[in-house]
Amino acid sequence: MRTIPRARLLFALTVAGLLSALSADSAWASPRFNNLMPHGGQRGTEVDIVIDGDNLADAEEILFYDAGIEVVSLTHPEGDAAVKQLKVRFKIAPDCRLGSQRMRVRSRSGVSDLFTFYVGPLPVVEEAEPNTDFTAPQVITNNVSVHGRVDGEDVDYYVVECKQGERLTAEVFGLRLGFSSGGNFFDPYVAILNAERFEIAVSDDAPIAGNDGVASVVVPADGKYIVQIRDASYLGDGKAYYLLNIGGFPRPLGAFPAGGKPGESLSVTFLGDVAGPIQQQVTLPTGVPPQFGVEVTDATGTAPTAQPFRIVNLDNALEVEPNNTAAEATVGPAPGAFNGVMEQPGDIDYFKFAAKAGQVFEVECYGRRLRSAIDPLVYVCNADGTHITGSDDARGPDSYFRFQVPADGDFLIEVRDHLENGGPANIYRVELTPVTPTVVASTLDIRRYVQPRFAIPQGGGCGVIVNVARADFGGPVNFAGLDLPEGVTIECPPDWQDDGQMPVVFYARPDAPVAGKYSTVTAQLADPNQPNLAVSGPLKQDILMVLGQNQVYVWVEEQLKLPLVVVEKSPFNLRVEAPTVPLVQNGSMNLKVIAERAEGFTAPINISLLINPPGCGSAGSVQIAEGQTEALISINAASNAPPQTSMICVKGTSRTEEGREANCSPFIPITVEEQYVTFEFAQSAVEQGKETLMPIKVIKRKDYEGEAEVQLLGLPANTTAAPIKLTKDMTEVMFTVKAAAEAPVSDNRNLFCQVLIPEAGVTVLHNLGTGRLRIDPPPPKPAEPAPTPEATPMPVAEAAPVARPLSRLEQLREDQKKRATAAGGQ
Repeated sequence: MRTIPRARLLFALTVAGLLSALSADSAWASPRFNNLMPHGGQRGTEVDIVIDGDNLADAEEILFYDAGIEVVSLTHPEGDAAVKQLKVRFKIAPDCRLGSQRMRVRSRSGVSDLFTFYVGPLPVVEEAEPNTDFTAPQVITNNVSVHGRVDGEDVDYYVVECKQGERLTAEVFGLRLGFSSGGNFFDPYVAILNAERFEIAVSDDAPIAGNDGVASVVVPADGKYIVQIRDASYLGDGKAYYLLNIGGFPRPLGAFPAGGKPGESLSVTFLGDVAGPIQQQVTLPTGVPPQFGVEVTDATGTAPTAQPFRIVNLDNALEVEPNNTAAEATVGPAPGAFNGVMEQPGDIDYFKFAAKAGQVFEVECYGRRLRSAIDPLVYVCNADGTHITGSDDARGPDSYFRFQVPADGDFLIEVRDHLENGGPANIYRVELTPVTPTVVASTLDIRRYVQPRFAIPQGGGCGVIVNVARADFGGPVNFAGLDLPEGVTIECPPDWQDDGQMPVVFYARPDAPVAGKYSTVTAQLADPNQPNLAVSGPLKQDILMVLGQNQVYVWVEEQLKLPLVVVEKSPFNLRVEAPTVPLVQNGSMNLKVIAERAEGFTAPINISLLINPPGCGSAGSVQIAEGQTEALISINAASNAPPQTSMICVKGTSRTEEGREANCSPFIPITVEEQYVTFEFAQSAVEQGKETLMPIKVIKRKDYEGEAEVQLLGLPANTTAAPIKLTKDMTEVMFTVKAAAEAPVSDNRNLFCQVLIPEAGVTVLHNLGTGRLRIDPPPPKPAEPAPTPEATPMPVAEAAPVARPLSRLEQLREDQKKRATAAGGQ
């Protein structure tokens, strides 16, 4: 390790700290994870771990997403250090899954962000400085995992003794720890060098290891060999930790076949190892996700990470060479899984299957998702090899498309590499399956890059917004918890269940035990009109672990279970007063939110709606002031907001000396309706310094009692119109608009009326418009006539007076007088 230059360090911390800073801001009094040491351990052993962070004083357990690790002891240091540190002893099972073990700290007040711990087959040794000089490398025995860290411009060297003909592999687990993030995230580079400093194997981004490196070689001669590790760009952000596995273990790059059926025992050939193919009999488990990992073992040991492998209930078809032409296609079933290898550059593989007219298949290629080096290009062809349809990069680099069979007969699947590359690492698996309905549900970020945590206060709730993607079916989707913590329920109101985004709130009983667990929550079709259709899928989270330059998601951990934690009672509960009147389209109202504070708790509480009703918006930054118990949230409906009743709830947060408290109210209904009345404006004009009448036609949709107050808004400066009253029987209202001499000459097209209609002791606010008012300057005065010579006037007969026609303004005034006279006589 070396000291990072100050400017580079500041940049790295600024970018790499973005996720942790955002995450910390999203937490309440939750524990916060900063680091753990060491970052990995050998399975079948016990390992002492030190976790550094904040708000750890009331930490009670480690929640493990994966099985295989048991906590033997969890202790706090004495004094102030108890807030910032935990000492934990892990007992790692001999059969613990290799790779990342995902976990969180649970306390009585919350749950931490996700962090990982590497479990490998080799004993772990610590890096010992100085080891940055090729001529003075750290001496290690073969078959160990070195725990170290690379800093800016740092290079670490390790030396081992090897015999000719032995396999020597260096596989680093660095980026996959998910610890280093941001613009300077750790991108490991590994190399194996001989004593003369010649590189004999190098690796930057091995497909089998993501952005981590895997270098492997058959030792050419007895002697010392040096393993080098550094960042590919000589960067480092202070978090570039690694587990560098060095030894004679196998490291294949692909599996053939690349999948099998649950519970099946099959022979698998692992390809790409420098010592040659490895044959292994594998028995596949049942009840596991389709994306699995198979351990690879031979006489020299076990690969440090599992080989990606698909477990799906499909019959396999294994390519039989030669199958490079349509006439030589390997025959397989439909549905089925077609497995092959692009062994040589420019290789093309064909498979043949029979199908009936009208059948529809999903054609999905798994290549890069199995950590293969292939960039697949897949087509479905007629029997003669002519293309019907195909795909390149529908699933990242992998292919996906649908194929509707045009006629009974034989068809071909053609597979090639987009760049015509080839080699033993270029394995693939094409799954041909009937179209089946699917649902995918995932929680939305609470802010950019930050997924929600689930801390449910006793007697309160924790709400999230869930995105639901339906494929090949329609209808309402509800949620069910298969193994929720004791005292926890899940609620998604029925009126939201047909939408693509919906609120989901986890509530805890007041007496629910303070505890937590990873629970499976499923999204499932809940339509009584489709009793014979069963569709379900997990509610999942995709946790961003490594964010790269230009905000690229470099490493994401998919979580098919949710970390649900019951925490101690919040110092406040929230409830919303249900509106007694509807919210009308293009109108607004205020929602009263009431806080029930614990004795002595006076801090401000920030409140907002968890989700807005369709077509509505609400204030996003409302606060119940310090010591107060209520506040109003303004909510408005667009002119096209769908008329319906929606269940809404309010979430609240408050900062205290201990951290940040959060809670969620129960749901209450709010109804959006069409407007009670609509207005049709007539265009009007007025001269500066004068007044005019603006008539507005009233179209009633719904009766109401009493008088509504109508205000004309949007008038230009120095222009006024007094409010008027409106009853349910009126068909027209008339505003007298007065323009002062200083009123600006203008054409005003955004006038509207705000109408307050009384109902149930409150008012229903309407915003109705739009109108137009033009303000004109006075006409110019006529010029004085020139004087003429005096002449004797001629006598002129007096003409009879002619009645002048009334102007529009005068007509309106006369009409108004008549209405007033008629009203007075009643």
